Amino acid sequence: RVCRHQETIDANTGRRHRIWVHVDGAWGGSAIFSQRSDVSNLLSGVQLSDSFTFNPHKMLGAPNQTTAFITRHRGLLKASNSTGAKYLFDPRKNGAEYDLGDSTYTCGRRPDAIKLWALWKYHGREGLGRRVDQKVDSLDMLVQLIQQHDAFMLACESWPFNVNFFYLPQRIRDALKKRKICTSNRQSCPSLPDDISRDLAKVSVDLKLRLHEAGEMIIPFQPLNNQMADCFRLVLAGEKTLSRTDFVQLLATMDRYGRDF
Repeated sequence: RVCRHQETIDANTGRRHRIWVHVDGAWGGSAIFSQRSDVSNLLSGVQLSDSFTFNPHKMLGAPNQTTAFITRHRGLLKASNSTGAKYLFDPRKNGAEYDLGDSTYTCGRRPDAIKLWALWKYHGREGLGRRVDQKVDSLDMLVQLIQQHDAFMLACESWPFNVNFFYLPQRIRDALKKRKICTSNRQSCPSLPDDISRDLAKVSVDLKLRLHEAGEMIIPFQPLNNQMADCFRLVLAGEKTLSRTDFVQLLATMDRYGRDF
């Protein structure tokens, strides 16, 4: 999820009511490789679900596109997707049980599993776990810098895998201060007046375009359920580790290009 949100997985209730419990870990699901309790515990209970998915091409940096769909129900994928094409799949041949083509609607196209397998084989679980942990620590550093910078404000409660924030030009800072709205609270979602939200929405779009046209960066803006205004969102992927200096430069560049809004 874009904002921090956790739900208790009650698989027994799901089975009792014949409800399929699926966990969408598209981005944060890679935390399953972490051996740090503060990170791995975010997926506590996932083993009770009927299915779980995550995208190694995101946080882990596997080649695009790599998606893993995992289910506890053996044979389910084949039962759901098989077309039984005789010219492709014949159970009488040697090693037929290893032919997974009939278990997916993509048949023989682009075997995503080999990309995850190769990444896992090379780095091992510990290596992939460290990659996840580095992203969590780096983004926590960014959160601290945002809290310390008058020109930025978190858009929602901080989350280990992505940071959502607003850029605040001086005039908006003055308006928030006048209305006694705190801009440095990490654990709560700020409630912004409608007029300021409309103004912030325009700032986010215009600043993104200005940064892009100047060749400085391409940083996305997007909506949040708890905010009227679009905010900026930063996520980290792949092997590269960003330092404090990188984040300081990122915020300074945004401030330099946006301070006249």
